[in-house]
Amino acid sequence: MPKQEESKVVNYTKEQMFDLVADIDHYAEFLPWCNSSKIISESKEGDIKIVIADLEIGYDQFVYTYRSEVKLHEDKNEINVRNLDGPFKYLENNWNFITISDCECEIKFNIDFELNISLLDLLMKKFFDLAFQKMVDAFIDRANEIY
Repeated sequence: MPKQEESKVVNYTKEQMFDLVADIDHYAEFLPWCNSSKIISESKEGDIKIVIADLEIGYDQFVYTYRSEVKLHEDKNEINVRNLDGPFKYLENNWNFITISDCECEIKFNIDFELNISLLDLLMKKFFDLAFQKMVDAFIDRANEIY
């Protein structure tokens, strides 16, 4: 099952990068293979905002919608995601945002998942490194565009 970790230092504040990742409604504008995104509900537990969202992902005839629970920490240090429904047996990913200076932060991202669809799972395993890097780069490109 694909697992990946990435760490990048960017010339943006942790708050800017947190806000960009938390802006689920705009994923389809810049995230590869994301056809649409929609927030279904929002609630709060202590200092954590919990968002339930649907993402339609895919390419060509392989298009699937999956629902996830996204935990947005009020201090803007962390975002945790897990799937609730869709083509994944499981999916968990975490974002950590660490201040380096007034205009620089480190982003630590990890993901672990397995798909329910064996053919698609085989394809994802084969191309996962490339797909993962494209997704990480898309967030950085989006930051360059809006900040």
